[in-house]
Amino acid sequence: MATTRHRRTLNSLAILVLLLSAAGLPGCRQNRQQALLDQPDVAAYLEVVTPRKIHLERFLTRPRDFTADGDADGVEAVLVVQDRFGDPVKCLGRFHFELYTMRLASGDKLGERVAFWPVVVDSDQALARYWDKITRKFIFPLQLSQGTLQPGRYILSAELQTPMGRKLYDEYEFSYRSAARP
Repeated sequence: MATTRHRRTLNSLAILVLLLSAAGLPGCRQNRQQALLDQPDVAAYLEVVTPRKIHLERFLTRPRDFTADGDADGVEAVLVVQDRFGDPVKCLGRFHFELYTMRLASGDKLGERVAFWPVVVDSDQALARYWDKITRKFIFPLQLSQGTLQPGRYILSAELQTPMGRKLYDEYEFSYRSAARP
């Protein structure tokens, strides 16, 4: 009788230890990941492959007609993300695009903000949607919420905030003349 009670107690203790161990595993895994990031080899690797610069492609980023009515109703932004060697890389992160009118003959070129587009690339699906495998560039279709792009001079700004907290920035100045008007 005492051995049966002893076995039940041992079984209960074993189950309790297993449950506590399983509950503690995610914490251990996080500590283990942090320990990996603290290793010099891992840190050096991350410095090589993480984004260091973004660049809006000047000849490929342009006003675009998304509704096929003859007037541009947005901008197609072609963005290169580069590692520290200047090679294009895929990445995850939060992209922010802003379109401003250009203020001429002023120290502050940014005029009125026309549009703002936040784009989150945080999954395989989002990466597949925006990453072009052939050109190794991101292509973002930035459609205006309403109306069309008026003829004039504009500044498109792009910002990338990486999961590691780094913020990268570029801007592109361009002119637009409506195809429907001479």
